[in-house]
Amino acid sequence: MITLIVTFVVGFVVGILVGRNNAAKVNRAVEDSVELYEKAQAEIAELKAKAKKPTKKATKKATKKTAK
Repeated sequence: MITLIVTFVVGFVVGILVGRNNAAKVNRAVEDSVELYEKAQAEIAELKAKAKKPTKKATKKATKKTAK
């Protein structure tokens, strides 16, 4: 009975320690993804601004076919 209680307590402590270690890794990954998201949003805004600029269209010359 005592070994069962000690096993649960040790498992609980180990679980807390592992959870804290993984929480730091998850928080770091979230920060990296937020930075990438901000960069992507800036690039999308830049591409939208470029797309809205009027572009010079090449003038098409109409050619008439001559009948022989």
